[in-house]
Amino acid sequence: MNRWKVVAGSLLIQLSNGGLYAWSVFTPYLTGQTPDGFTQFNFTSTETQVIFSTALAAFALVMIFAGHLQVTIGPRVVSMAGGLILASGYILAGLFGTSFFMQLLTIGLLGGAGIGLTYGCPIAVGMHWFPDKKGTITGIVIAGFGFGAMIWVKVAGSWGNLIDNYGVLNVFLIFGIIYGIT
Repeated sequence: MNRWKVVAGSLLIQLSNGGLYAWSVFTPYLTGQTPDGFTQFNFTSTETQVIFSTALAAFALVMIFAGHLQVTIGPRVVSMAGGLILASGYILAGLFGTSFFMQLLTIGLLGGAGIGLTYGCPIAVGMHWFPDKKGTITGIVIAGFGFGAMIWVKVAGSWGNLIDNYGVLNVFLIFGIIYGIT
C-alpha cells in the first residue's frame, strides 16, 4: 500500500476533527448576537461555553481510553467508531438540537467523544508508516486539525454562508453528514 494514502486519510480525519474549534461561528446565532438579532435559541453565552467545554472535556477523557483501544482492537476500528460517533452527534444536533440540553448531549458529549476516539489514531498510524519521518508526518497530521477549524468556520460563515442561508441546525446536519463520509 502506498503509505501516502495513510497521510491523506489521516488528514481527512483531522480536518473533520477540527470542526470542534469552529464552534465560535455558531455562538452569535445561538445567543442572538447576530446583526439582525434574530435567533431561535436564546442560549446564554455561558451555555454556549458549557457545550464547547464539555466537548473539550469529552475529547480529552475519551482520548485516554482510545489509546488503549487502538492497541487492543486496532486504529481502523477505533477511527471508524469515533467518526461515526462524531457524525452522529452533529446529525442528532441538526435533528433535535433546539435546546441547550440536546446540544450539550449531541455536540458536547457525543461530538467530543468521537473526536477523542479518532484524534490519536492518525498520529500513531502515521508514525508507524513513516518511521523515517515521524516529526514531519506528525506535524502534517496535527496541522490538519488546525486547518480544519479554519475551513469549517469559513464554510459555515464568510465563504459558504451556510448558517445565514440554511440555519444552525441544518449546518450541524450538513457537517455531520460530511464527517460521516470522511
